[in-house]
Amino acid sequence: MKKTLLALSLAAVPSLASADTFLGVYAGIGQWYLTLEGDVGDSGSTTTLDDLGIDNETSLEMWLNFEHPIPIIPNLRLMHSAITVQEYSTTTQQFTLGGAVIDAQVEVYTDMDLSHTDATLYYELLDNWISIDVGVTARQIDGYVQVISEIEGQEGRAELNGVIPMFYVKAQFDLPLTGWSLGGYGNAVSYRGDTLTYFAVNVGYDFELIPLLDIGVNLGYRNFSLETDQIDDLFADATMSGFYAELQVHF
Repeated sequence: MKKTLLALSLAAVPSLASADTFLGVYAGIGQWYLTLEGDVGDSGSTTTLDDLGIDNETSLEMWLNFEHPIPIIPNLRLMHSAITVQEYSTTTQQFTLGGAVIDAQVEVYTDMDLSHTDATLYYELLDNWISIDVGVTARQIDGYVQVISEIEGQEGRAELNGVIPMFYVKAQFDLPLTGWSLGGYGNAVSYRGDTLTYFAVNVGYDFELIPLLDIGVNLGYRNFSLETDQIDDLFADATMSGFYAELQVHF
């Protein structure tokens, strides 16, 4: 009987150890230091982001994960990325945006917003020192690019609005007994000539601040590539990439 009780106690240890992982809330906030490259405009008449004075920017990132112990119901991840740009420049080439022709060699003001919010439903395939999540993401984009020339009447604007479904996958490797981890996640979709890819890799360190509250820091690299021809009236072939840092809590 004693041996049986001991065996049952030892068998229960992994379940108790993983209960905190299966039932918890994760939240994070960070800054993304990104470089923007590529072309925008109307199909066949575009200009470069560099010509519009757009180069290095920063983005505020916020996310929230909720995980629970019910196997058939997916976990939930919410994330918001604020990407806004306002720049002045002098154009070197003529291009068209939203049907409006912008001349070369004129001063322009560019206002761009590519902010988006993700809602991801995912399942945990593994959850120990190696964790793997898979699911689907609905990315809500309410964006635009607006260029106002110093010449009266030359003002172009193109919208990028809609909900874009994407595949989601995440993997993380925890270095046992150290608090350190290596991980990465990504989204991707390709449909009717439009392609969106998004991936991030990071190294993290977690420690227990007080019982039932963990604090973590993640440092990594993130890339967001956008090729659109069929979404609203914006033609874009752009890449946003760079390093990021974030603080996370788990309780």
